[in-house]
Amino acid sequence: MQPGLESLNLWIDELLKRGLSSNTLGVYTYDVLSYFEIMMLDVDEKKLKLLKKRIPPRNVGEVDFLTDDEAARLITNTPSPIRRIIYALCYAYARRLGEVLALTRKDLDLEKDTITFNILKKKREEKATYKLEPWIKEMLLKYDNILGKQKLFERTARAVEMAFKRDCNRAGIESRGRDLRPHILRHSRITSLRNRGVPLDLVSKYVARHSRFDTTVQFYRGITEQEKVSIPKAEEIFKGAG
Repeated sequence: MQPGLESLNLWIDELLKRGLSSNTLGVYTYDVLSYFEIMMLDVDEKKLKLLKKRIPPRNVGEVDFLTDDEAARLITNTPSPIRRIIYALCYAYARRLGEVLALTRKDLDLEKDTITFNILKKKREEKATYKLEPWIKEMLLKYDNILGKQKLFERTARAVEMAFKRDCNRAGIESRGRDLRPHILRHSRITSLRNRGVPLDLVSKYVARHSRFDTTVQFYRGITEQEKVSIPKAEEIFKGAG
């Protein structure tokens, strides 16, 4: 049976028979749904809503990410120039690994300082053009001789994923329960922008390129301590009341 909601429902049935707690079941199920998103599997939205009724709601903003310092250490300490550039692109533009590996020479315009990605969408093709950040342009120029003649990176996603954990370990990044795969760089950049106060709707439209705003909210709308403190006290309505 192919991966999809039907097979996922059958798997949930089996886990329930084994007496798995609802919370643990929810964690497992959302991990699978995250995989569906990464692999861009076509999912029926109505059936997805029905499936989610079988599991506990996920905490808002619950997503694995690297801190700014960890992301910087990873990119700085990765010994392979090719992987260093791949990680930098995944992080800087919050792109999926497949979108970065698909880059060609034609997607770079070093005169206009732009880079264009083919955004992975389920039902349509979409391109996104960004300004090329100077530090990334410098790396591309420095290692131009080892980049591909057509495709920039002659690497498979599997090869990059296998090296990613080693590179994290080399940079002193501990798992601490996080799923250390290249996709975490996308989560990390979006989370960093959110924490820096960039409006979430701007992050959704321009950076994450999610089809629906509620997808961004679901994964990245974590409430910071500063936001909690900023909530006005109810007693303020009595100030100045005569």
